Amino acid sequence: MSEGTSFEVICCEGWDPAARVLVGRLAPGTARERDAAGEQYAVALVRPGTESPSVLLEIAWQHHFARCWHVDEQGRRRASFEYRLLEDGSLFLVRVEQWTYKTPDQEEFDKQTAGRVEMSFGPEGEGWMHQAPDGYAGGSSSGRAHKPVSELTTPKPAFGEWESLANSGPLTLRTPEAPEIDPPLPLEARPWRPSVPLRPNGMVEMFTAGTRFALRSGLVEVELQDAGRLRMSSGRLVASDPAFLDADSDHFTVTVPPGEHRVELSVIRFVDEPAHERVAAAKLVVADGQVATWEVALWPGQNALFLGDGEFYGYGVDSGTGCFADADALPEEVDDDLMEKFAEVDPHVDITPEGADGNIIAFATGWGDGSYPTWIGRAADGTPVCFVTDMLVLNGAQALTA
Repeated sequence: MSEGTSFEVICCEGWDPAARVLVGRLAPGTARERDAAGEQYAVALVRPGTESPSVLLEIAWQHHFARCWHVDEQGRRRASFEYRLLEDGSLFLVRVEQWTYKTPDQEEFDKQTAGRVEMSFGPEGEGWMHQAPDGYAGGSSSGRAHKPVSELTTPKPAFGEWESLANSGPLTLRTPEAPEIDPPLPLEARPWRPSVPLRPNGMVEMFTAGTRFALRSGLVEVELQDAGRLRMSSGRLVASDPAFLDADSDHFTVTVPPGEHRVELSVIRFVDEPAHERVAAAKLVVADGQVATWEVALWPGQNALFLGDGEFYGYGVDSGTGCFADADALPEEVDDDLMEKFAEVDPHVDITPEGADGNIIAFATGWGDGSYPTWIGRAADGTPVCFVTDMLVLNGAQALTA
């Protein structure tokens, strides 16, 4: 876009990509109120005399989210710049996608022939790039990328100061004196939603004996099993595939009071096949009280704000087994004798490595191998109440009411 490009500013709910029209036009005051409250809205920068935006901004500060779309003359989105609002109030560019269309009638995001470049960046500017010059029809390449953090960060713009977020160079912006306003749209009818990481689902029901869930593979019922008490001398919790444990294994950044803490398993049993059971989740209870909020447990160097839509931090499992352990209970290495003990999981086993200050409680992991998040449940005052490794068996399921 040329320097000093002039645009009209239209506040709205967003862009309908199928009809290629703006929907839910808002009064600027309504959009300003949403901005202050962190609620989602959109801003279209439209060339005078046209109806299609050249730039579309999607903003939802309560989700630490902002995204800028560049739109071509055919109404096709051709570039995306996705930001996260960090704790210090700055915006960090976490993801860039660009599409190259070869003809005016080529479909938006054509997977066969549209060229595509995707880049993502982490907290230190480390990143990854994937390039597909001809969509799925041609060759593609991937590799590491890196940019200085200073090039990826920008101050959060005040409402109405859209130039830095638009990624378009200097702009001249004008708000119509009498903007067109549409009837309000309910949240479920809005044309976009912010990218949000995976969230825990049905945690109370998952640890309520007798709760039934309908899975694609059949009807299941929750049983609770006591897996013993984890002895923690340091309060630094490690969750891992026990085959990968060693003295240098990372512990979560949130610690707990040293002592003995109860481990409970949520086991689902298939109603029509009672011998078939699976561990849906493992809970380490570290305090009394009800859980008011949930968050993903992090290892050093991780930041949940950098997770993409539906993403999570978790630990990999290759042995069909996970575990909880205190950092002081870790062996120097897991030898064959120790692995034989971990293999006795059915569905859990309590092991004290020779010379360790604590024990390791291992448990079967859902359908087996995979990657599984651990959630921290906090009381209303912020105190950690429990840690739950979720095997994601029930994450998309709904509990059945009687």
